[in-house]
Amino acid sequence: MECLEAFSWALKGNHLRVYPITTKENYTHKVGKKTNNLSYVKLVVEIGNAKHLGTAIYKQHEISDKVCEIYLHYYNTHLTKTK
Repeated sequence: MECLEAFSWALKGNHLRVYPITTKENYTHKVGKKTNNLSYVKLVVEIGNAKHLGTAIYKQHEISDKVCEIYLHYYNTHLTKTK
């Protein structure tokens, strides 16, 4: 539930966005009997007009936790500044 509050705060303020961009490297991900070829991704953190491209490379099915962690970091920073 904390992630939802952080997402809501970021989207209401129109000042923080985190989104993935694909890289040229691929990997295979098996789901049941089916194997998918997917691209690795990097995360972009957009704060106001500034875009920051992350250096870490993630698998597509693992980025939701990292995106949540980033939103929570900025949300908690905001809460400590307003107290």
